[in-house]
Amino acid sequence: MAVTTQQESLNLEGARIAIAAAEAKAQSMGLGMNIAVVDASTHLLHFSRMPGAKITSISIALDKAFTAAGHRVGTHTYKEAVWPGGVAYGLGNTNGGRFTTFGGGLPIVNARGEVVGGIGASTGTPAQDQEVVQAGKDAIEKWNRSFAQFLHLALIA
Repeated sequence: MAVTTQQESLNLEGARIAIAAAEAKAQSMGLGMNIAVVDASTHLLHFSRMPGAKITSISIALDKAFTAAGHRVGTHTYKEAVWPGGVAYGLGNTNGGRFTTFGGGLPIVNARGEVVGGIGASTGTPAQDQEVVQAGKDAIEKWNRSFAQFLHLALIA
């Protein structure tokens, strides 16, 4: 018999706040970006493709958000570990090739430090993508002080 638990997860309103802040950051950098926000279960909540964003970066942004929420750490943390001989070599080939190991994906956490979603961006360099998602993460976590309005309880089987 499956056990069902409740988990807080980001909602659409929260995702929109994160996307708006990430878009503003990308615009200030003169970049068009693909930006994705997923919930705690790695399901897409909101996506933005800004003018000038690379078509080939759409799936990369989605996969960065997926990786950040699902593995509960920023995608940039794998940089050294995934090279040949590294402790996580080959990790990028897992999850149907969706596991992303370069910068531009961050988990979104609630006031208790629990992962409630993830944000990913792609079109720039990994460092530029990282700046963009940091702005989105900061915007929603700023609201984290009264975060309940941007979360809902999800049943996880």
